Amino acid sequence: MNVQRLLPLCMLLFVHIASAQKIERFYNVAATDTADNYTLVVKPTSGAPKGWVLLFPGFGEKPEDVLKETDLVARAAQAGYLVAIPYVDGNTALHISEAKIQPILRLVDNTSKKYKLKGKPLAVGGFSMGGTTAVKLTEYMLAVPTAVQEARVSALFAVDPLLDFERFERSTLKAVQRANSAMPRRMLQMLQTMLRNDFGTTAVQTPEKFYTISPYAYADTANTAIKPLKQLPVLFYTEPDIDNQFNSNRRDLYDLNTADCTAMIADLQSMGNQQVQLVITTAKGLRADGTINPHSWSILNVDQTINWLHRFMK
Repeated sequence: MNVQRLLPLCMLLFVHIASAQKIERFYNVAATDTADNYTLVVKPTSGAPKGWVLLFPGFGEKPEDVLKETDLVARAAQAGYLVAIPYVDGNTALHISEAKIQPILRLVDNTSKKYKLKGKPLAVGGFSMGGTTAVKLTEYMLAVPTAVQEARVSALFAVDPLLDFERFERSTLKAVQRANSAMPRRMLQMLQTMLRNDFGTTAVQTPEKFYTISPYAYADTANTAIKPLKQLPVLFYTEPDIDNQFNSNRRDLYDLNTADCTAMIADLQSMGNQQVQLVITTAKGLRADGTINPHSWSILNVDQTINWLHRFMK
């Protein structure tokens, strides 16, 4: 076999596959601050978009990283959807306060205007803290319909999102108590600093205040935050893998976002929403670098999610 002849053919195939995805950057803020603020837009492989997906990366994750971790973006584009992946302030902030949500609302309007998406169905999704943003943004857009002029949410999905900040802060406090290491302390300090900067307090200090701040609050028996989602299709993925988490990381069930996901879906069902779905996976957590981690994009079933989009994006 002539390897030298095969190499150019392989390169041509690679270029063809890469060029099949129509990818561009859309800058939503001043050109002087484009490094930390842009939206990666992946257009449908052919034809006009029949809908669009607003997809939020995890904490600190770049849009380009998402393309490495999951095939969802490429498959959604092949299915006829435009996918917009925001990178806002380096994706290192909590976008749950009204002040932090406003720039994202402008991003939604501007993206819809630029790509002529008004009137087309929108699905909002995200991973980890990006899932937190996706849920909070969707709740806000449904609770305040005038917040966005160019788009209406048709469906919401998230991959292992953090939803209950009181639960998360308490579990981090416990991790600091248990572990003689700097990492839990750094995480706790970062979380509490961000919460105090945005809200003047933390979820443990004033739990009731966070009933409307957290995307979901288990302690709130009125389910205040999730009321706008009562009639919306919602799909969550989570993978507990408690054996991996407990033996490798000394984490218990209270540490896992699975607790938030299962409780929120159960409450939405009790509120009469029959269009919610929770997918609990097993042994699907694998990062692009080969690391086994249940908190990964890979737990999302791409075929299932595309079919779900087809079902509710009409």
